Amino acid sequence: MGPQNSLIVDFAPSLTYPCGMADIGKKFHELVEIMAKLRAPDGCPWDREQSYKDIAAHTLEETHEVLEAIDREDYDSLKEELGDLLLQILFYSQIATEEGRFTIDDVVDSITRKLIHRHPHVFGDTKVSGPGEVLKQWEQLKKKEGKDTVLGGVPANLPALLKAFRLGEKTSRVGFDWPNAEGILDKIEEESRELHDARSAGDEKAVDHEFGDLLFTLANLGRFLKIDPEGSLRRATARYMQRFSWMEKQAAKEGRELRTLTPEEWDALWEKAKIEVKP
Repeated sequence: MGPQNSLIVDFAPSLTYPCGMADIGKKFHELVEIMAKLRAPDGCPWDREQSYKDIAAHTLEETHEVLEAIDREDYDSLKEELGDLLLQILFYSQIATEEGRFTIDDVVDSITRKLIHRHPHVFGDTKVSGPGEVLKQWEQLKKKEGKDTVLGGVPANLPALLKAFRLGEKTSRVGFDWPNAEGILDKIEEESRELHDARSAGDEKAVDHEFGDLLFTLANLGRFLKIDPEGSLRRATARYMQRFSWMEKQAAKEGRELRTLTPEEWDALWEKAKIEVKP
């Protein structure tokens, strides 16, 4: 038995579970068996015909439903949506089991080992001064494993705003960053001026370039403000939709067509919507 296996065995008995969680292993095993039954020859025809790629779209959808429940602070829904997301993991693992690639046990073992290895300040003797040092240690451990470069590990298909945030986060851990929020705010003003200049010059390619730079810089400002830019924009669009829907209904009550409103009426209706519609 290797040192990591030994650590897992030694650590497990010290765990204390909240009331009702002592049989979590049994419940998880039952869930794995249910997934296997659904994929069995006498199981569900729809589940049986699914592939990794077929499930991928559902995984993305379930992830967004988790995020929406968090934004709404709807914890009953969050509980349900997390279950749906867990099902996606079991689905992929069951297909892999049938193909002889890996099992759900391998998945759990993999993340267990990774968490222990990358938290030597918890499971070993390493000392850290705070969260920032933990993140730097995480990157150093990944590089020692030979699995990662500074910008490695960022999925190619991440939403662009989130990807910009994650790239800035990673480069900051090796010292490539703005010194403070004021420095990045100055950069935003600089990028805004460059966008204005490009637009004034009528250079479409430069406008696209400068607009992208401005968005990238704004995404990284989120790190200094401790704001997830993807979540912040998601909540902003939700507010916009709620307010615009209210304006649409309000105009209908007054027998007005939206396209007939004057700029002044639009402004007045929008200001009223900001007061009347609570996020």
